[in-house]
Amino acid sequence: MEKLSPGDPQRIGDYWLAGRLGSGGQGVVYEAYDPRGRRVALKVLHEADAEGRGRFAKEAAAARRVATFCTARVLAADLEGRRPYIVSEYVPGPSLRQAVAAGRRFTGDDLHRLATAVATALTAIHDAGVIHRDLKPDNVLLGPDGPRVIDFGIARTRDMSLTTTGQVSGTPGYLAPEVLTGQRAGAPADVFAWGATMVFAATGGNPFEAENLGGVMHRVLSHQPDLGMLPPRLAPLVAGALHKDPAARPTARDLLLALVSGDRSDTGGLLAAGSRTARDITGPGSQDPALGTIAEDAYGALSPEERELAAEVFLRFVEVGEDGRESCRRVAYDELLDGRSENDAAAIRRILKVFSYVVVADGDSAHLSRPALLRAWPRLRTWVDADRDGLAVLGQITKAARHWDDNGRRDGDLLQGSRLEQALSWAATGRRHVTLARFERDFLRACTELTKKRARRRKLTTATLAVLLATALAASGMVLVQREEVAEQRDIATAKQAAAEADRIRAIDPTAAMLLSVAAWRVSSQPETRSSLTASLQQRETAVFRDPPVRGVASRALSRDGRTLVSVSEDGLNVYDVRTGRRTAGLARLGLDGDLAQNPVLSKSGRLVAVRTWRKLAVWDLASGRRLIHLDHPQGTDAPKDVLFGEHETTLVARYAGFLDFVLDVSTGAITRNEPETLSAVAHLLDPAGERLLLTGDRFEELSLPGLTRQRRYAACRDRPWLAAFSEDGRSLACVGEEGVAILDAATGRLRSDSFEETLEWSCDICGKDGARLRFDGRHLVAFAGRDLRVWRLADFGSVLSYRAEGELTDVGLDPGGTTLRYLMDDAVVTVDLAPRITSTPMEGPAVLSPDGRWAAVHDPWDQELRLLALPGRREIARFPITSESHLTATGFDRTGTRLLIAESPHRVRLIDLTTLQQLWTVPAPRENPPHTAVFSPDGRIIALLMGPPGQMGDSRVVVYDAATGRVLHDHRTATYPLGPFTADGKTLATASGRFLDVTTGEPVGRGYDDSYFGGPALSGTGLMAVGQDESGRIALWNVHGPTPVRPALPRAAGTISTMTFSPDGGMLVTLTQDGTIQLWDPEAGRRVGGSFKVNNEARYLDSMTFSADGRTLYVAADDMLHEIPVDPDRVAAAVCERAGTTLSRQQWARYLPAVPYRPICR
Repeated sequence: MEKLSPGDPQRIGDYWLAGRLGSGGQGVVYEAYDPRGRRVALKVLHEADAEGRGRFAKEAAAARRVATFCTARVLAADLEGRRPYIVSEYVPGPSLRQAVAAGRRFTGDDLHRLATAVATALTAIHDAGVIHRDLKPDNVLLGPDGPRVIDFGIARTRDMSLTTTGQVSGTPGYLAPEVLTGQRAGAPADVFAWGATMVFAATGGNPFEAENLGGVMHRVLSHQPDLGMLPPRLAPLVAGALHKDPAARPTARDLLLALVSGDRSDTGGLLAAGSRTARDITGPGSQDPALGTIAEDAYGALSPEERELAAEVFLRFVEVGEDGRESCRRVAYDELLDGRSENDAAAIRRILKVFSYVVVADGDSAHLSRPALLRAWPRLRTWVDADRDGLAVLGQITKAARHWDDNGRRDGDLLQGSRLEQALSWAATGRRHVTLARFERDFLRACTELTKKRARRRKLTTATLAVLLATALAASGMVLVQREEVAEQRDIATAKQAAAEADRIRAIDPTAAMLLSVAAWRVSSQPETRSSLTASLQQRETAVFRDPPVRGVASRALSRDGRTLVSVSEDGLNVYDVRTGRRTAGLARLGLDGDLAQNPVLSKSGRLVAVRTWRKLAVWDLASGRRLIHLDHPQGTDAPKDVLFGEHETTLVARYAGFLDFVLDVSTGAITRNEPETLSAVAHLLDPAGERLLLTGDRFEELSLPGLTRQRRYAACRDRPWLAAFSEDGRSLACVGEEGVAILDAATGRLRSDSFEETLEWSCDICGKDGARLRFDGRHLVAFAGRDLRVWRLADFGSVLSYRAEGELTDVGLDPGGTTLRYLMDDAVVTVDLAPRITSTPMEGPAVLSPDGRWAAVHDPWDQELRLLALPGRREIARFPITSESHLTATGFDRTGTRLLIAESPHRVRLIDLTTLQQLWTVPAPRENPPHTAVFSPDGRIIALLMGPPGQMGDSRVVVYDAATGRVLHDHRTATYPLGPFTADGKTLATASGRFLDVTTGEPVGRGYDDSYFGGPALSGTGLMAVGQDESGRIALWNVHGPTPVRPALPRAAGTISTMTFSPDGGMLVTLTQDGTIQLWDPEAGRRVGGSFKVNNEARYLDSMTFSADGRTLYVAADDMLHEIPVDPDRVAAAVCERAGTTLSRQQWARYLPAVPYRPICR
């Protein structure tokens, strides 16, 4: 792979580039990595003209139609952007041409398998109605799982009109005679190229080699290649494929049928057979490792001391901009080396040398030559995630310090005020991996000294007379003030450090983390301590059990219900109840030869445990301690790759070398074997009756036991083959694939009628990862892979939890209580609370909340009425009937919560006095446009009613009413939609289009600001405006006076923002995303407050959020539910103390807050 050229971008779309794989007339192909670190091939069009886009769109359409049998799957495409691109699977390994050029020749079985692989790919391509048109050795990759046909760059589908006759596309030496004579290239032309490719693989030369293009064309039209080197079974097939008459050539299906035994009518079976045969011919995949593997190998070559420095070296190469976007930066050597000890400097130089594949050192600086390292290397992703907020601060410090240092170190270039406080706060307590360079430390020191100097000058200027008047008291008074200032600074620093420690130990000691965050807040109320305190309320972890130390290395398993841990080591086998920490059973000696080859495996109930070594497989009954099975592995094999208990308590499945080998009945010792190499799967699952075996992976198969004959009960799972799991009661089956998640009736195989519609849009982002697994208890579905874990609720198919652990997840168990999950990570079992962290109550329909947090107006669509509820408590105050024909209603409250506007389409608009519950006025509603939003001006004198377009097209409408009489003051057509609140002067509305709208003229006014991706902006009473910029969750802050941007931007929200609101004092911003994630933000500190809360948010156009008048409680109305969230720190602290169930001991206080006197924290 070539390095990126100087003009290449760091990333395209969401994909980070690692290097060039090749380039041609149509575009450039890059090795790239997606946001999750998955390796892909990304093809970018050179020129985005109309013709090029058309060809590119056809390539994407062609590739997407092809089944992934021996082809590279298309993962994504963006054909509308400035530089259109297609993303496909990355196939590690050389092309057939590269392999042959390196000296490899294909003979005998190898050549037969290669022929089968390419014929399989062509059959899949032609079966999809696609013609490849450029099959050649360069477009056959020898991947680790077999050959793959790639590059649909000039492919066409049978219904395309582009490039039909008279235009030659392709590589001449592999083009069929009819194509060279100007005829349309059809499926027979691909078969001809298959034959030519087989000759090349066997001989190492192009079959129609000549000195020039004319000679090549002449030989294609008249020459018959010598096929004497081909095996007797293959030679006639290649001869037929190279026939000059396209009608005389066999089809790709005919070729495949001749190469493998199969049923001509069963295309799927034929492709599967060809794919299995192809797996036995591979390229040296290990010689083409992923970028993350290369980096991890380099990291492994470092000494322990060098590894300690690696994080800060690589974090220096990462920059987080004011908009929250990451990028790579060039790093000067003095950032890395200045002020270092000789040993540290030598270690950093060695790190740069060891990582020379990804780091280029030139002159006095270094940079990442492969930007995709930020996504490809999991370790670096972890470092960046841990220091993400701080990297933005570090970038500001470095840039400012560099400017100060390069320009004579002038006072005018120093930081002051809140920017300095933010920088010092991060430097003191927020850094995890980064050490400041000498010039950066000098810069911060100078900033602090200048601030102190100016503060002293101000104090002396304003206090001169007072000092002269009270000289006798000044000495003692100044000492007292100094003491108070020192104590305050001590408390701030200690509190911030305690808050950082609380965040660090949440998965290590959850209770201590909760109490420590309360202590930090009690000691000093800072943005960092409030964030940590809020995170403790949101914290999912509640307990941790650690496997006691043993001799040697222990292997562990967690029971399905998450309550039992089994640990196997040199000391024998130990069983623990993780809830109490009590050892409940054990075996002193296992009597097995060889080292452990896999973690122990528990049966469904946890009563049986299977242990395998490299020589033996044994099963014990933990209740009695009796060994039930003791077997040698089959002759000629190593230990099985996997041993699993199925849903049937006493049936064990073992797989050797990637293929199912046997099914063992533990109760009888009976073994059901299959013929070698007939079945393959990523994973296997036994049904609760022990009668059916399910194979998952690239495809889904069902086999009856004991005969292993194929079944077809679970048809919906064939489109969702990745993973499958039965519910705990055995009545349901969940299966997952590219088509999403499906829940089936296990007895009939039918999609459950109550889940079909919902599961159509239900997808799992981690289920396609290597090693992904499912857990399903009938109430929750859990998917986990690597460090990531997802939980969904079956009752409404809502997301319960999206979680990333500190390390790799070994197993996950769901407690029968339904609100607890436990996961095994290394030697720890972590208990996770699935219960919601907020109070939620159902409502009869969507609600609009009043700005002062007193009222909820709930639209009941069934009873055709609007219900007025008092908050908190949801006490019903009144009901307002709505005309039965009215199905679209907009409601809005004034700022004081004393009036309610109800707009019904297509009938009337009316205003209600909430103090008397009487109607103040009613007027006819505009009939063409449905009402959407009602907004009162700050002084309550006018009301703006936003009306949506009359259909799918057309303009919106803004009607402005006199609040006193209902008279229409203004009526404007506008393309701006939706609208936000009034500005403070009541003359303009904030809009989603990036301009204020004058309510008098209906025209945009003032300077522009950021567009809102979804929904309108939010305004605070202090003149701050928040805008959700794009689907990635970026939040822009603007001062409405100007407007002018506020920098730096807030970190990204969890996704596309549905709605936002500010607290009454403007000190907190709340965002709700389309997937139901609620996050709190401190705009002044520029940081998130805590983590997040999760709610359902299906009716995302009907969200409403508000604070109580005192700002202590947040109300969120979403998806016909009302959620109540405490945000006042004292209320949060009380809730955290109640959750912890204890207080911080004096010993813990001395450990974490030694500089501050002990005080009770939980009252």
